[in-house]
Amino acid sequence: MDVLPIAALAVSAFGLVVSGGAAWFARQQAKAGREQARAASDQARAASDQVVAAQQQVVAAQQQVSAANQQIDVARQQLAAAERAQREATEPYVVVDIRARSTGSQLLWLVIENVGPTLARDVRITVSPPLATTRGDEATAKLNAAVSRVIPVIPPGRMFGYTMDVGSALFADPQLPRVYTVTVDAMGPRGAVGTLTYVIDLNVLADSALNNDAVEWSTKRIADELKKIREMQAKNRP
Repeated sequence: MDVLPIAALAVSAFGLVVSGGAAWFARQQAKAGREQARAASDQARAASDQVVAAQQQVVAAQQQVSAANQQIDVARQQLAAAERAQREATEPYVVVDIRARSTGSQLLWLVIENVGPTLARDVRITVSPPLATTRGDEATAKLNAAVSRVIPVIPPGRMFGYTMDVGSALFADPQLPRVYTVTVDAMGPRGAVGTLTYVIDLNVLADSALNNDAVEWSTKRIADELKKIREMQAKNRP
C-alpha cells in the first residue's frame, strides 16, 4: 500500500477532528457568551429595579419630610394662636361707641370704655369724619376734643360718657354724618396693643326703639308707678 495516500488520509482525518473540536469549542464559547449576556441583562434589570426602589424611597422620604414640615407649621400656628389668645386675654380693650343713654331714652351718648381686664395707658383715638351734633358748635367742639386728646389712663371697667345729641333731632338732619370710622391705639401691660379699627353706623339706630319708643316707655313707667300707688293705698285702707 502506498504510504503517501495513507498519510494524506490521516492528515485529513486529523483536520476533521481538529475542525470539529474547534466548532464544538466555538459553540461552547457562544453558549457561554449568551449565558454571560443573559446574566448581564439580569444584573442590569436588577440594578434598574434597585434604582427604581431607591427613587421610590427618596420620594417616600420627601413625602415624610413634607408631612413633618406641615406638622411643624401647624404646631407653630397653634402656638402663635395660643400666645395671641393669652396676650389678648391680658390686654386692655378700649372701645368708642355711640349709644342710647338708657333704655327708651332719646339721649345719645358718646362713650369711651375699657372693657378689658387690665389698665390701658396712653389711649389715642381718631374718629373720621369729625363728630357732628345738632347741639351747636360748642357741643361739637367738646365732643371732638374728647376723642382727640390722649387719655393717660383708663382702668378696667372705667367709662367716660359725653352727651352727643337727641336721637329724633340727629336723624331729622340729613346733613349730619351717620357713619364714623374709629381707630383706637393704647398701651397695655406688655406694650402696644394692636390697633383697633371699626365702623360706627348710626343708621342701625335710625329705625330702632331709640327713635320712636321714648314716649311709650315713659308712659309705661308712669302706669307702673300709678299701679304701685293704688296697690299701696288698697293695703293701707282700714
